[in-house]
Amino acid sequence: MSRVIFGILGFVVLLYGGRADIGFTHTFLLKKDQVAEVVIVKDEKKSFEQEGILKFRWTLFHNKRLVLLVDHEGFKRQHILQTAYGLNSIRVYVNADYKNSARRDFLVIRFISFDDKSKKVKLDMEYVDLSKRFEIRIVRPKK
Repeated sequence: MSRVIFGILGFVVLLYGGRADIGFTHTFLLKKDQVAEVVIVKDEKKSFEQEGILKFRWTLFHNKRLVLLVDHEGFKRQHILQTAYGLNSIRVYVNADYKNSARRDFLVIRFISFDDKSKKVKLDMEYVDLSKRFEIRIVRPKK
């Protein structure tokens, strides 16, 4: 009897525990050292100059690995991404709500592919919008 209850409970968890609330999706095709800039418009006053600005670019593709440089609000980071699942994406948190860390809004930048002919990288960006307080604007590259 308990196996049946756990089986039904597991099915319900799988049914309702799906993807998060994705509020925005965009695909970038970037050449080497081409900067992509995204502005995150917040509903509160800016407290410093670069608040809400996300810039990223790629500098090297070697052995099926991509070196991605990310500048989020003036804090620079370097990531090495692969097309393998689990190694192909990074998460950038939008808000600093540390008290409720399970409900923080974030951007996911995912490495999809590299085209050898055009030397361009395809990156997908998804915005998981849990609090519905922010607006995303793509500044560059324009389509």
